[in-house]
Amino acid sequence: MLQRFENFIFENTLFDKEEPVLLALSGGADSVCLFYLLLEGGYNFSVAHCNFQLRGKESEADEAFLVALARTHQIEIFKDRFETSTESEKRKKGVQEVARELRYTWFKELLNKHKFSKLLTAHHQTDNLETMLINILRGTGIKGLHGIPLNENNIARPLLFANREEIVSYLQENQYAYREDSSNASDYYLRNQIRHNVLPALKQIQPEIEARFYETAQKVKGFELLSYELISNLWKSACVEMDGNLKIDLETIDKLDNQPLFLFHNLQAYGFTLLQIEDLLKSNQIGKKVIANQYELIKERLHLQMKRIEFMEKTNSVTIEAINQTVKIFGQIVEIHIYNNNFQPDYTLKDTLFINADKLTFPVTLRVWEDGDRIRPLGMNGYKKVSDILTDKKVENSKRNSYIVLQQYEKELIALFPLVVSEDYKIDASTQSILSITLNMA
Repeated sequence: MLQRFENFIFENTLFDKEEPVLLALSGGADSVCLFYLLLEGGYNFSVAHCNFQLRGKESEADEAFLVALARTHQIEIFKDRFETSTESEKRKKGVQEVARELRYTWFKELLNKHKFSKLLTAHHQTDNLETMLINILRGTGIKGLHGIPLNENNIARPLLFANREEIVSYLQENQYAYREDSSNASDYYLRNQIRHNVLPALKQIQPEIEARFYETAQKVKGFELLSYELISNLWKSACVEMDGNLKIDLETIDKLDNQPLFLFHNLQAYGFTLLQIEDLLKSNQIGKKVIANQYELIKERLHLQMKRIEFMEKTNSVTIEAINQTVKIFGQIVEIHIYNNNFQPDYTLKDTLFINADKLTFPVTLRVWEDGDRIRPLGMNGYKKVSDILTDKKVENSKRNSYIVLQQYEKELIALFPLVVSEDYKIDASTQSILSITLNMA
């Protein structure tokens, strides 16, 4: 057992004999087995015991047993007591969940304070099998098939080479005493139901089922790492990020058999669900959107646009006087200037429109465009819907709601920024004053 233990540690580069490690010691067969293996192997370790005060005298006896064990072998022991039941009521969480939070918070404090390189827990292959079965029963994804991590977040599990039967046999052969937790005999918890009722039947079919499940978990994790690498490379090819917004090229991922799952893998961190993404891809409606948390995902003709929903002040309309001024509307900065007839407009300026101010009756209104808005574009006799202009200009649906119009009187549009000035308000040879509006598009 000791040779297998040391080989397992060496092959997986878990820790060296000289480096200080901390063993989480409960007093049960598993952690006591790990205690003696570390002791026999000459490793540099200390132990930590949590008394959750949930089993009365039994909890007290566990603590006393472990203090005596540590002192007998001159091993440093840290111990603490927790008001677990009280904390459970205070946090409105289950006792088992709170106990886990309490012990790992304390373990982390010990690691930092005493400079231990790793926390060691006594999880073994039977624990790993039970965990995988529980995850499967709850409807797990690939991550739930990893089983219990071998070496992750400064926590190492050097007993994952053995099952519970081997651990108990090692203790019995060496006449090492350990404590039995009476709650393990109960079928109250799902893990115990599996341990008492399911595992015996499975072991009759496959005596080495723990080892087979552990091997499967390692293969699944290895395949997942490879998959993530390939997915990451494809995502970099398909996705462009600008100012926290994403543009996802649908043609790049067109040949994938499962586009929704690929997108879900990369977008779930933003809060989008697989169902939302499936519905969006199935839709033929350009401009259809789904919303998750602070983001919206919008379908365009050849790509998806993911935008952060800004919760800044978004005034839908502001009043413009016949003076130079700067205003803010819908998260955009608008600069307004009035010039006399000596001013020469520069029509090459981006996002700037020039309007015949002689024909304006101030104040006028700058506002976000609405359905039904119409304007008379330069050179046209009739009117055209703003929505049709945006379509003709191939403005993406994800950007349409940021377009602004200048209005005089009721529904008489002067300009659509930054695309159109009305024929009725164009500058001509008789123009005496000019209104210049520069819009910094969001």
